[in-house]
Parts: sequence; C-alpha cells; structure tokens
Amino acid sequence: MKVLVQGRQQQGWTTEATCKGSWSEGGGCGAKLLVEERDIEVKRHTDYTGDTETFAQFTCMACGVATVLKSVPPRLLRK
Repeated sequence: MKVLVQGRQQQGWTTEATCKGSWSEGGGCGAKLLVEERDIEVKRHTDYTGDTETFAQFTCMACGVATVLKSVPPRLLRK
C-alpha cells in the first residue's frame, strides 16, 4: 500500500481509497491511499440467521484502521 504520489505504473488491480474506518471501528484518519490487490483482506461474516456476507477490506498503513471497500472485482472475493 502506498500513499498516493506520482509514481510507477501498477500491475494488477488497484483503487484509490480514503481511510474511513468501517463497522464499529470508525475513526479512519482520512489518508488517501493507493490500495493494491495484495493489500486486500477477504473477510466473511455470518449473522445469527446463518446468512454469510463476504467483503474486502484494507488496513491503513498510516493509522492501522480497517476500511471496507464497496467495489472490488468478484475474483478477489474468492481468495
């Protein structure tokens, strides 16, 4: 993960994201980041009814808070 600056071309999937925090953590630092495919953590959550949700998140390198990404290629969720 890199703080956005002019730099080299990326290989693989990337997205620009802002550290916002997610779920009960909240409190992201607002850093603007270039999130690369290798920075993605796939998480699964099963609620009390047995429904399972799969989502992707990254952990900010500046403050350590996790933020869920709203849109990622489906292939990344199969990791």
